[in-house]
Amino acid sequence: MDLEKFEQLEVPLILFGQASAYLKEEMKVKMQLFDGRPLSGSIPKQVTCVIKETQDHAATPRYKKAVLDNGLIIQVPTYIETGEAVVVNTEDGSFVTRANK
Repeated sequence: MDLEKFEQLEVPLILFGQASAYLKEEMKVKMQLFDGRPLSGSIPKQVTCVIKETQDHAATPRYKKAVLDNGLIIQVPTYIETGEAVVVNTEDGSFVTRANK
């Protein structure tokens, strides 16, 4: 939705590239328009996701694989558990921190 005109605009996901995996309802995004048509889009550099599934941690590794609520797989510290909300860097898909509760 255009926050100045309060008009909705349909945008193809391809304009967001790989970052489209992080899109969520009501997320604020930036769009570049030309003659009222969308040319490109970008999302925030960090988003909050929920850990949908994670492996049990072994004694030695510092990181383990985790599946996010959007289906992407990232590496998280061993202390992160299933169901926790985490902040993810959308540029490289890396774990940033636990999300505030």
